[in-house]
Amino acid sequence: MHYPIGLLFDLLASSSALPWNITVHFKSFPEKDLLHCPSKDVIEAHFMSCMKEADALKHKSQVINEMQKKDHKQLWMGLQNDRFDQFWAINRKLMEYPAEENGFRYIPFRIYQTTTERPFIQKLFRPVAADGQLHTLGDLLKEVCPSAIAPEGNITSNIKPFISCSKPFVVKVK
Repeated sequence: MHYPIGLLFDLLASSSALPWNITVHFKSFPEKDLLHCPSKDVIEAHFMSCMKEADALKHKSQVINEMQKKDHKQLWMGLQNDRFDQFWAINRKLMEYPAEENGFRYIPFRIYQTTTERPFIQKLFRPVAADGQLHTLGDLLKEVCPSAIAPEGNITSNIKPFISCSKPFVVKVK
């Protein structure tokens, strides 16, 4: 299973100093344990696929489909080169909450688990309840992972490690 970098940091190196230095090898790696990644273009294609999936859930793919190829490239290059302004100039369009359309259709999310039979939970989740109230992270966890919420309403310790935030890291490609 391939996990997001922030989750790997939380699971394996959270006591390490930041930034977390990572070397990505495109040759001589354990192929029986990892999927082969033949080029940087494959990583870019996977990233764009994830962005398109999230936009399909949030905006019926309207935002990503209205972008030009240069916008897709700017989004990727901003991320790849750690240029937040370049990335955010395009990504903010994907994050805008269209009030005239009652907001996002669904919230894209994935909750990672340590179980091997179901390594993550992912399902459709609307940002607004039937009564018009905005959902919270607690509402999402109550619905998709009720064991993560203690009776008093707090997040239990068995889920906290898996609510991962982005960590600064440096990637060296070889």
